[in-house]
Amino acid sequence: MQILNSLVPIFSVIALGMVLRSQAFLTAETTQAFNRFAYFFALPLFLFYKLASALSGSGSANLILNTLLTAAVLTAVVSWLTTRIIKVSAYERGAIIQASFRGNLAFIGLPLVLFLIYDLPTDQKEAIESAVLLALAPVVLFYNVGSVVALAVYHQKTESNVSFGSLAAAIATNPLIWACVGGALFQIMAWPLPTAVVRTCEVVGASAFPMALLGIGSQLVSISIKGKWSRAMIPTLIKSIVCPLIGWILGRLVGLAGIELFVTVILCAAPTAVSSYVLAEQMDSDADLAASSVVICTAFSLLTLGVLLSLAETF
Repeated sequence: MQILNSLVPIFSVIALGMVLRSQAFLTAETTQAFNRFAYFFALPLFLFYKLASALSGSGSANLILNTLLTAAVLTAVVSWLTTRIIKVSAYERGAIIQASFRGNLAFIGLPLVLFLIYDLPTDQKEAIESAVLLALAPVVLFYNVGSVVALAVYHQKTESNVSFGSLAAAIATNPLIWACVGGALFQIMAWPLPTAVVRTCEVVGASAFPMALLGIGSQLVSISIKGKWSRAMIPTLIKSIVCPLIGWILGRLVGLAGIELFVTVILCAAPTAVSSYVLAEQMDSDADLAASSVVICTAFSLLTLGVLLSLAETF
């Protein structure tokens, strides 16, 4: 039932986005507008009010955060070693490394987790939700920095062409990070949100996931794998199998158990973020390989996430 109730709704909306784009109901321009609205407004407002009104002092937040960050680092190391062992070209290496550890936490991982915990007792659900949201900003920050470093070291031009000032500016203006910081501050200080603000955030925030998932589906249709599928299987297998396995081991070591451990593993198994393709293109890396990795990993994650959800009773 977890597969039916949690996974099917998410991938059904993605599939709807693919159909709408293939039928020209969605265009490149409308897809970009959807993505920008979800990224800059809807999801930040959702994260802000959820954190601001969440339970304080969630004991598992640091454990989940440490597990996700360490799993991402170790996954990047595994992917780097793999590219060295099988002698992948330097031009392809950066795209493979970032696709291996950079998961789509915000638009696939987070809604999947929210569906998973929906029927839990209110106190437990709010505690887990708060812990996951608090962990989101540092992990997103690491994904951004780690991806740029990987692509800066392995790309078509020289490192001197990479603007680290632009990177710092992009991080400093990241709406997801500021939404999490602002929400956490309101939570810590116990500042109440006016009812009008809460209801506004609820209305706008409710559109975040459907718009983002439709946008993902629309983008997937427009991406061509261009003969890169065999190389794209490298980050796909690492992201979908190795990363959640590392997350499970680390989670057990730090003391996570039950639903907190399961949620952490699911986040580790989230497929490669679509933004990894955009970044690879901007930094003169192998954009075709990055795009292929997004498409294949997203499709493959339907299987791996389904297997994980079928094991839910064991967590």
